[in-house]
Amino acid sequence: MKWIALTLMKQEGVQIHVVHPNEVKWINQSSGKTDKIDARKLAQLARGNLLPRPVHVVEGRTRQLREMVSARGQLQSKRVALINTVRGYMKQEGVSLPEKFFQRLDWENALEAKPLGSTQKVILKSFMGGINALECSEEEITEKMIEIKDKRCELLETIPAIGKIASRVLVSALDDAGRFDNKKCVANYGGLAPTIYQSGNTTNLGRINRDGRQEVRKVLLQCAHTIQRMISHDARPIREFFERIEKRRGKKRAVVATARKLLTIAYGVLKSGVPYDPMRLRAFA
Repeated sequence: MKWIALTLMKQEGVQIHVVHPNEVKWINQSSGKTDKIDARKLAQLARGNLLPRPVHVVEGRTRQLREMVSARGQLQSKRVALINTVRGYMKQEGVSLPEKFFQRLDWENALEAKPLGSTQKVILKSFMGGINALECSEEEITEKMIEIKDKRCELLETIPAIGKIASRVLVSALDDAGRFDNKKCVANYGGLAPTIYQSGNTTNLGRINRDGRQEVRKVLLQCAHTIQRMISHDARPIREFFERIEKRRGKKRAVVATARKLLTIAYGVLKSGVPYDPMRLRAFA
């Protein structure tokens, strides 16, 4: 989505109707795919009032957060890709690195101590410089994200395991909680709703739907891993929910179910404007 185009059109009083690409897939399937042809087909749909439901467009502080969350995610992806490049390079040189090697505080010294030739060390140093630069940029943009104050973030931070970063990721994605009809819609939007397979009278739930917002799914899965280690009174109902699912369905499914639970709790908190209350959650458990 081109923010500058939206801004300029709004300033000129143009009525804006943004649609999701998946809702108009048939345009991509037709012959003769150009921007002009696509624009003409969309205009014809608009003339007949046949356009799908418009996509919510964020503005102001929420837009700032969304851009920062997106940039932070890109930096993380590039850093992970470069780390994987280093792993591959070291493996090529006959050196295998442990899974959590790059989580060590002294990983740079440990890497330099590996038995490598002078050429390999020069190449490795360049890779390490790139990893450090990306990490510094990621930390800088994270600090700027946290500096953005929003009452919605403060509300979300009353939920166990939802910290300053997770709250801002959720606000940047959900924005106005009132635009969702129910918690199922929110779970689907966050990419945490199970896929439904139905035939006759039989209904089966499959893997989660990955069409939603990737950053929401990623941060809430991390929060779900955190909640299982929390022993506070506030976290107890959610942790017990995790433990019940884990006994019946295994840890992986419990993590996903807990992430979905956290998302629906966040939706309820944002929609009501009331901080998280563990007693209220326990009553509905």
